[in-house]
Amino acid sequence: MPWMQGYPYYLLMGSVLSLYMSVKSYRRRSNAGGRYLWILMLLVSVMFISTAGEVIAPTLQAKLWWKNVQQPPLFLSTILTYAVVKEYVSQSSEGLARRLALFCIPVVFYLGLIFTDSYHQLMRSSIGIVTVAGVSGVAVHPEPLSMMLIAYDQLIGLYAVYLLAASLRSSPKPYFWPHLLLLASLSIPVVFSFLLPLLKIEITGFTAFTYFPPMVAAYFLLLRDPRIAIYPTAKNTIFENMKDGILLTDHHDNIIVANEAAEAMLSTLTGGQGNGWMGRNIYSLLEYYGEIAVHYARRMEGQFEIDASGTDEIWYGVSLIATERSVAEDAGMLIVLSDLSEKKRYERELLYQATVDDLTGLYNRRHFMRLVQHHLADNGGGVALLLFDIDDFKLINDTYGHIAGDKALMDFAQKMLNVYCDSGITGRVGGEEFAVFFAAGGEAAALQEAEHFRITMGSHTVRLDGGHQIRLTVSIGVAYTERRDATFEELYRQADDALYISKSTGKNKVTLGRPPVWREALKG
Repeated sequence: MPWMQGYPYYLLMGSVLSLYMSVKSYRRRSNAGGRYLWILMLLVSVMFISTAGEVIAPTLQAKLWWKNVQQPPLFLSTILTYAVVKEYVSQSSEGLARRLALFCIPVVFYLGLIFTDSYHQLMRSSIGIVTVAGVSGVAVHPEPLSMMLIAYDQLIGLYAVYLLAASLRSSPKPYFWPHLLLLASLSIPVVFSFLLPLLKIEITGFTAFTYFPPMVAAYFLLLRDPRIAIYPTAKNTIFENMKDGILLTDHHDNIIVANEAAEAMLSTLTGGQGNGWMGRNIYSLLEYYGEIAVHYARRMEGQFEIDASGTDEIWYGVSLIATERSVAEDAGMLIVLSDLSEKKRYERELLYQATVDDLTGLYNRRHFMRLVQHHLADNGGGVALLLFDIDDFKLINDTYGHIAGDKALMDFAQKMLNVYCDSGITGRVGGEEFAVFFAAGGEAAALQEAEHFRITMGSHTVRLDGGHQIRLTVSIGVAYTERRDATFEELYRQADDALYISKSTGKNKVTLGRPPVWREALKG
């Protein structure tokens, strides 16, 4: 064949082009896959030039030397192909270098045996020169050990093709065809490594030429096309640095994507049980959250909030997003986990400030009034409202100072909370005026409860800073009703009138308030 006369020059040209692409790829090695792609192209360049040396060498010994030089790039190129694909399709390349080092151990063993085969003949049973179409090269007959190691190397290449093929399912539409072209070109050297013995292709250097199409495709698709090159890099960078947890499931409900934030949140949700959620079924988590599980099973979008720790300290927002709305039942779901803990703490703080008195910890007047009115509307029996006023409170402020006065208010409020924490609603409705609302069996029971608290308070000592001690007495006004249409204002007015009587007739006493005369007349 006339064109075969220039075969060594084709090999040299392939070496130069591969070297050129390797240098250019090195400058873009920060792109996804680029860290190993330039090394792979350099190996292919060495493969071409060593093959040219084998063809040109005049003696069997020289040809065999060049044949042996081909073996390191030939075997390592398969492992580097896996590295390029793995770095390109994976969310993270963490641990990849360590894995490659482990993969290379059998290769080092193989190369050591190849270069010392003349001493032990464990790898080749016979060596000779074969000439095909005017091109001569070394023909060898491998031993079983050599064939096993070659098969090991081929399986790594086959696994690289599988990884790239599996990634096509999740490739965005704009990148599907370029990725398919890359897969097709990458399959060429892998497929031919299996077919060469069957096809009986014995042209020296044919294997090197099978690596050229994927090198060209990778160079232009991964490094030269800015859209293709930036996609995995930007995706991985943004994805891994997102504060939100991102989970993607397939149509079998298995997790196929999970960023670092999602792994941490899932660990919190499960109490630290189980790491490495990739490949696990999402229902191992959703079984604890029935409503979310129902929406997920039906592929329905929705947003939820869950208490992650059970202590009201850690809250996560869960968003379910359909990945393919037109074929929802056959698709997976995108699950976004957001940390709502700070938002919930802020909401609780706002609610506290809006409903609770800062000094005493009791409900403030507005919230106390709202709660009482709500209970009055649902009331099915007698209820009582007690108004408390600390006697001579101004004297405490004037004698011991306002700090002592605040201490007395806090102490009084704590006493109320201790007495009525399970049986009533407590609130601060004025400066030194407090109130409690509770269910009562009648006026007598309400009066008895008020009298009990008055006596309890009279025997209580408040210890102030500086060693001072004071006893607080309290005047109490009582309002009682069994009416479902009663309002807070009516009860408060009734109790306030009674409290005024207690204060003006000697203090430290309890007075039962009466409904307005006109209402009594209507009842009559």
